Amino acid sequence: MSYGKRVGIHRFSRGISSIDTDILAHESLIHIYVNEVKITSLLGTPNQLKELFVGYLLAEGYGDFRSSSIATVEENELSFQVHGGGFLSKKSPSPGIVTTSCGACNSDNLSELNSEIPMFSSNHLEYIHGEVFQALQEMKTSQSGFKETGGMHAAALWNQYDGLRCLSEDIGRHNAVDKAIGTAALLDINLSEQFLLLSGRCGWDLVAKAARSGIGSIVSIGACSSLAADTARQLGLRIFSFMKKDTCVIIGGFNHLRDENP
Repeated sequence: MSYGKRVGIHRFSRGISSIDTDILAHESLIHIYVNEVKITSLLGTPNQLKELFVGYLLAEGYGDFRSSSIATVEENELSFQVHGGGFLSKKSPSPGIVTTSCGACNSDNLSELNSEIPMFSSNHLEYIHGEVFQALQEMKTSQSGFKETGGMHAAALWNQYDGLRCLSEDIGRHNAVDKAIGTAALLDINLSEQFLLLSGRCGWDLVAKAARSGIGSIVSIGACSSLAADTARQLGLRIFSFMKKDTCVIIGGFNHLRDENP
C-alpha cells in the first residue's frame, strides 16, 4: 500500500488561503497477537506487517518468530491485526498502545532498567567515517515514504561488504527499527555484523532494541539522549550521532577506528 493518504486541506501561502489536497502519512492501530493472545497494540504505518511482527518480538525480547506462520487481517483502514504462533520467552505486560520508551516507565535506575538486556559480546566492525556517512546519505535519498509524505522515519542496516539493506519506513521511529530488524531476521542476516542507521535521534528504546537483537553499532543523523549513551556504555554498544560529512559524536568504545576517523 501507499505510505500516504490524500486528504483535503486549507493551504496558506503568501497571505492567501486556498482549498487543496495533501498526502499525509498513514497511521493506524496495529494489533500483534501470539497464540491468539494480544501482546501489544502499536500506532504505525500498516505496511511490512510480517517484518514488524518478527522485528518487534525480537527487539523487545519476546523471542525469535521468523519461522512462525504469520497472518494479517485488515479490520478497516484504521485497524490491522497480525497473528503468529510460537514460544514467548517472557510474559507480555498489559496490551495497551505502545509509544516510544514505554519499556522504561516502570524502572527507577539504570541497572534495573537494563537488567534483562544482553551485553553486546561480538567483535565490533571497523568504523570508516566516510563510508558510514555515505551509507546514511544513501538511506536518506532512498526514503520513498518520506518523499511522498514528508512524515516518515527510516531505519536500515549496513556494512561495508554488503552495503545498505533492510531499509524500512514508518510514522514511528521505533516501528521503522522493528521493521528493519524483522526484515534482516527473515533474510537470516547476521545482525551482529551490521550498523543500524537511523534517520533521526537515538533514544534509550532504540539502544535497547539494538542490544536485544544483537546489533552493536548505531548511527544516527540526530542526537542521542543521555540515557541512550549510558545504556550503550553499560552494554558495550557504540553510538555515532550527529553524523555529518566530516564530524560525528561517538559514544562507547573508541577501538576499531582508523586514524583518520573523528
